[in-house]
Amino acid sequence: MIEKNENTKVTVVDSMMGSGKTSWAINYINQHEDENILYITPYNTETERIRDSVHREVKLPAHKGDGKLGDILKLLENEEDISATHTLFSMLTDEHKEAIDRGSYTLFIDETVEAVAPYELANSDDIQFLLDKGSIEIDSDGVIHWIDQDYDTRLNPIKILAKNHALFQVNKKILIYQYPPDIFKLFTKVYVLTYMFGSSTMKYYFDLAKIEYDLKSVKRVNDEYRLVDYYEASRENIKEKIHIYNNPDLNEIFPQKITSFSSTWYKNPDNRSKITKLQRATYNYFHNRCKAKTGETMWTTFKTFKSKLKGKGYTNSFVPLNCRATNDYAQSKFLVYPVNVYPNVGVSQFFSQRGLKIDDNNYALSELVQWIFRSAIRNGEDIHIYLPSKRMRGLLENWLET
Repeated sequence: MIEKNENTKVTVVDSMMGSGKTSWAINYINQHEDENILYITPYNTETERIRDSVHREVKLPAHKGDGKLGDILKLLENEEDISATHTLFSMLTDEHKEAIDRGSYTLFIDETVEAVAPYELANSDDIQFLLDKGSIEIDSDGVIHWIDQDYDTRLNPIKILAKNHALFQVNKKILIYQYPPDIFKLFTKVYVLTYMFGSSTMKYYFDLAKIEYDLKSVKRVNDEYRLVDYYEASRENIKEKIHIYNNPDLNEIFPQKITSFSSTWYKNPDNRSKITKLQRATYNYFHNRCKAKTGETMWTTFKTFKSKLKGKGYTNSFVPLNCRATNDYAQSKFLVYPVNVYPNVGVSQFFSQRGLKIDDNNYALSELVQWIFRSAIRNGEDIHIYLPSKRMRGLLENWLET
């Protein structure tokens, strides 16, 4: 039985990218050698950066024996300091949770995790198969319960999630995975390092799970990064450095609606010729409008349409839409963001059925700003960006003006 620390202190450190959140965290880790640390970040390269930046031994889970999941269990049981990825954190089992509870760990989460996210089945008929067999039940709230004690097959991933009460069905067709909220109560302290937390699905998740938190910011005081009361940083310094392309030659390559360039728009076969025009506009922007050199570009789209928009001279500078917590693209000065972002339909419905409505515009703006700050703007350099979506362009312009 896992004992939960009901007095866990959760602190959300909400400050603009480049303000010193990671530097503050590294200083904290160096100054609190008596605390066991679990540092969670999106990418393996960032786990290495944390390991190499602190003045104590931090272990990275390795592929050996029972894989990274087995290795992190051993590290937790030995009360080692650990840096691992968001993905591995989402896979922790009851054994891991018991080890965390015994080890009195302090948790750092670099950028918000997808605490509520779509769950893709290996086979679309798996849930119906399990229902017909009597292995699962689905209650009125959509929670999937595993009731078959002996069934052990390729469907074990569903079994594990269902036993953790982490798998839900929305509108009898969409599957949603939710982090088991009890994990956050197992840590002595929790720090979430992010920006625009109020627009993230993790904020709605905390509200739903009734996880209380303090909202703080980071400020540099006498050459030291410190936590201070939350404040909204001025955008004056970046306003003059973000140059939005506003000429109609590329912004009006075809008539558009408010939802144009969304994932649904991309998937519509009727828009294939428009996607071709968009690819040409992207090429035109990089090569003719910006005359960008190799290594200076950065672009994105929905993953399945990457091949439709790639082009000579910029294909390899693709940066995923959900890219977070990395400095790998800080040399990029010329950006193309040819998408129109909305929250996942299933995730929105999951929250709305529980009385919480995601603000579509704030969510979209947060995703866009996070992506932009992978570029040279994080180093205080000027950047130039092409946003063909009227909606996304307007959201960014309004944000910079307020």
